Amino acid sequence: MLLRDKFTLLCATAALLTAGTVSAATLQLDFDYDFSDPLDPDSMLPDGPSPWATAVFDDQGSAGTVVLTISVAGTVGAADVGSVYLNSDIGGLSFSTIDDSAVTSSSISYSSNTYQAGNDGQFDIFIDLPPPGGDRLGAGESISFLISGAGITASTFNSLSNPTPESLTGPFLGAMQFLDTGECVIVNEECTYPNSAWVAAVPVPAAVWLFGSALGMLGWLRRKRNV
Repeated sequence: MLLRDKFTLLCATAALLTAGTVSAATLQLDFDYDFSDPLDPDSMLPDGPSPWATAVFDDQGSAGTVVLTISVAGTVGAADVGSVYLNSDIGGLSFSTIDDSAVTSSSISYSSNTYQAGNDGQFDIFIDLPPPGGDRLGAGESISFLISGAGITASTFNSLSNPTPESLTGPFLGAMQFLDTGECVIVNEECTYPNSAWVAAVPVPAAVWLFGSALGMLGWLRRKRNV
């Protein structure tokens, strides 16, 4: 490798190491990890492959406001989302609904390290979707919120839950409870889905991102030198 190429790679690596301080346009959390209680007989995952849902934070390249869009995969069958738990590394947030046409009602609350999801740790943001009988967020549907706060960007929400002594798994970037999972059970001549599941967004180790980015830079340098 030429000295010039080595210097370019060194600069790229340094930029990657400090990338956490740069405003990211979007952050996507994939809810693809099952952390349901293995001893719970009513625990069953939604239909279809993971991720069963995503949460996308979009700051459109500037600080101060972030659009949060939560979407459910179209392959989850009759399952729907009862609650969502997220994190933030900045306080003083405010929330407003942009689009909740897919659900009957919803509410979103913020309080640092307050909301516990299943048997995992404490989260900062709690999104409560309708009770049984309401129209929850189901297959192929999405809901959007506008989050405001001084200096916030999409990367503000790249934050882990706070573990507690009883935590069995985690920490996680986010958690979600799916209801009405599993097979239909006939009760009083009506089809009901008695099962549920807890799923989470698991952080990808920083070393994986750094390694992949470094490999990409090496490949680019090699192609450039060949040309």
